Amino acid sequence: LIGHHLFSVWNGDRRLRDQHGEVFDQVEARTSVVPFAAIIDGRQKLPSDYWTEWMRLPYAVIAGGTIGAYFFHPVFQAAAALVENTGFANVPNGYSPGGILDVLFQ
Repeated sequence: LIGHHLFSVWNGDRRLRDQHGEVFDQVEARTSVVPFAAIIDGRQKLPSDYWTEWMRLPYAVIAGGTIGAYFFHPVFQAAAALVENTGFANVPNGYSPGGILDVLFQ
């Protein structure tokens, strides 16, 4: 996988250089394929409001869901143990009737 990515980066740069010539060389000099390397080297600067890019609804939903799942993990484990310990999960032949796909398993 790493070899494929390395080849892809090299081949992509080669194709862009062939297509755009010196303009691509100017862009390549200001950027890097290594994350944040151009910023650390001083070739690029983050805008002062860079953090606003991360303050959007999809990011908040994913972060909130991940943090919520992390903190509710003990509750999930307790619920799974309750189902297992009450015998609810021990149905004959591993089949629990009442699902929408019952017609397929009759």
